[in-house]
Amino acid sequence: MARDHKREAAEALRAVRREVRWKPDKDSAHLQKRKAMGHLGASVTLDDYNGIIRALVSQDNHAVYLYPFGSRDYYAVSGEEEARPWLVLFAGDGTMETAFPPDDMVEYLAKRGFRFLGTVGEIDDE
Repeated sequence: MARDHKREAAEALRAVRREVRWKPDKDSAHLQKRKAMGHLGASVTLDDYNGIIRALVSQDNHAVYLYPFGSRDYYAVSGEEEARPWLVLFAGDGTMETAFPPDDMVEYLAKRGFRFLGTVGEIDDE
């Protein structure tokens, strides 16, 4: 039976908006990496980072993608935060994988086989 990726994406989006959940001990590692790469300022807290993520997945006009990787499907939202394109990547259950601003969003998505599903507003129309 074919999976309903739009429905699964909508459920995952709602889960991320309710609570940004990271794999154990990965939240601070991702925050430190974003700071080290200059994506976030030195004073940004984990709550600030999670707030950016929630804001990105809450904008109706932001794009939602399916990202098949190995035997699993992941979902992503791309949008702008402070005039910079960001990508939020999460599992079907809403568990965070990463959130960062790619150097070239179009190239990043194309090279890795992301498939456009619709906008947040179209996907999560409940």
